[in-house]
Amino acid sequence: MQLASDMKTVIGDTKLIMNKVDEAFGTGFEGHEFFEASSIRKINEVYYFIYSSINGHELCYATSKNPTGPFKFGGTIISNGDLYINGYSSDHAADNYIGNNHGSIVAINDQWYVFYHRHTNRHHYSRQAMAEQIEINKDGFIPQVELTSHGLNNGPLRGKGEYGAYIACHLRSADGAGRYGTYFGNITFRKHPYFTQTGKDRMGRPDQYIANMRDGASAGYKYFMIDDIEEVGVCVKASGSGIMLVAEKLNSKPNAKIKISPTKEYKYFYTKLQLDKGKQALYFTYRGTGKLDFKSFILN
Repeated sequence: MQLASDMKTVIGDTKLIMNKVDEAFGTGFEGHEFFEASSIRKINEVYYFIYSSINGHELCYATSKNPTGPFKFGGTIISNGDLYINGYSSDHAADNYIGNNHGSIVAINDQWYVFYHRHTNRHHYSRQAMAEQIEINKDGFIPQVELTSHGLNNGPLRGKGEYGAYIACHLRSADGAGRYGTYFGNITFRKHPYFTQTGKDRMGRPDQYIANMRDGASAGYKYFMIDDIEEVGVCVKASGSGIMLVAEKLNSKPNAKIKISPTKEYKYFYTKLQLDKGKQALYFTYRGTGKLDFKSFILN
């Protein structure tokens, strides 16, 4: 199929260039078959077919020397739950709540990025655009990239100052995460934390925060460039009492414990903090009664 010189008229018949789900056996696409939302990029004389797979949460790619194929499966570029790259494949084991995923790859100033989306408000129709740097190896292979909090920042965030809790790249309850659907997320995930905002879902001035953090819920942030840190603080509204554990890895020994007391308005709570210098992740895990809304944190 080609376009005529007017770039509108189609010449020739349409052609199916990707295998149907029930025809993928033996093709290399098994388990990552095409579902929707495709686009093609030409990079170094190779055509990259970017698509959302039947798994929903991942963007995959396939390559060919011809835009009409045949295409060879390349791999997963990104999962909005960090599945596969975290060593797991089940919805429950995702590091962030998953749902459908759409997007593609773009080069900006010679650096390639993948643009994709995650979900807010406990259903897959609330979608928030995200981006991560990717690398295209000399052999054309694109390694899967992990979710981070620094996106287009071109490297770790500065390990000083105040950051909105909503920049978390990982979010899960004490019982893990899960897959958002079209309806009833407020019932299925009623005891789970989630990204939301003050007022209605909207494009501008989102005023986002993490709501409904209960005992064992964790929010993870990757990455910060740590230098001299002496104190950490969190801004929360809490219906109960407990502690916020701060650690460099999920479920690891905490570097700090912040005492939280009930407050109907947002309030800052602080404690001393020691971290190793260099590139570090931070995980905030609530242990206590009731639930809290997590607005921001401060590194001093």
